[in-house]
Amino acid sequence: MSSSCYASRRIKSFLIIIVGILLVSVLYWRYTELSHKITKVTAFLMDTLVTIEIEGSGEFNLAANEGIEIMQDLQNKFDVNINSSEITKINLSAGINPVKVSADTLELLKEAIRISKLTEGAFDITIGVLTREWGFTDGNYRVPSDREIKDRLKLVDYNGIKIYDSEVRLSKKGMFLDLGGIAKGYAVDKVYDFLKSKGVKRAIINAGGTIKTLERDPKRTWRIGIKDPTGNKDILGVLYLDSGLAVATSGDYERYFIKDGVKYHHLLNPKTGYPSSLCKSVTVVSKKAVEADALSTAIFVLGPKRGLSLAKRLDLGVIIVDSEDNIFVSDNLKGRFKPDGE
Repeated sequence: MSSSCYASRRIKSFLIIIVGILLVSVLYWRYTELSHKITKVTAFLMDTLVTIEIEGSGEFNLAANEGIEIMQDLQNKFDVNINSSEITKINLSAGINPVKVSADTLELLKEAIRISKLTEGAFDITIGVLTREWGFTDGNYRVPSDREIKDRLKLVDYNGIKIYDSEVRLSKKGMFLDLGGIAKGYAVDKVYDFLKSKGVKRAIINAGGTIKTLERDPKRTWRIGIKDPTGNKDILGVLYLDSGLAVATSGDYERYFIKDGVKYHHLLNPKTGYPSSLCKSVTVVSKKAVEADALSTAIFVLGPKRGLSLAKRLDLGVIIVDSEDNIFVSDNLKGRFKPDGE
């Protein structure tokens, strides 16, 4: 039986981008009422739809477009499908030579290693050797054999990322970094800091559901709709978010393919090399978008019990839908999350 797929890696046609815009409006219910004077820019970057909305009219056009340029620059450094990117150069030199990289790449790799240690390897950017094998890096989907997965697992180890001042080296030939689970969050944080430095008082940055809000009035909150991963309704519920906090969701509906009636999604367990089966979606609230982005992936792999324990230890907010559609909400979000229908 032939395979079918959803959300291909490279979406370039205008029609598909418009569909993406519609999907985002479904995934994330209207999160706030900005005034009618809004500066809004949208672009397809980092394999997703990116939107920057700033309250105010023409005076923020330049800042909004510069925010998009920041993300474009980071994509050029991080994207494994760009031959000239720093991450591609690191991958091509795996087991051979160190590669000199920019401050952004160094900062992001150090953050990825930190989160890998916190999660005991549930998050690991060296999983790229397997996401590539499954076809999730380029959209050429396939189901690897057990032998292929076992062989590739020998190359999955974040301890093999060696950093020397401004140089990075992968310790074994064949290792392959994939920053898909953390790069969007890093970019959102960078744009947030930039907009704040420009005097923006109210804005929202949304990179494919990795969201951070800016609000100078501490009394106002933002309403973020969380997608229902079961598909039974548009949203699971509404999250009331304080300004400056970030939220990110990882779900098995984001990128997947179906082969012989079996669904395979892109959230792979670094310990097994197969799609993790304990959750359908995980939403994380953190002060940093980079942390929310990466930890939503890690907790998806860890599952509800270990995930809630990690969230409590790190003082994170978390909403988990497990494989049987049970909903778990961390204690610190119980007063801030309203399930749909209540």
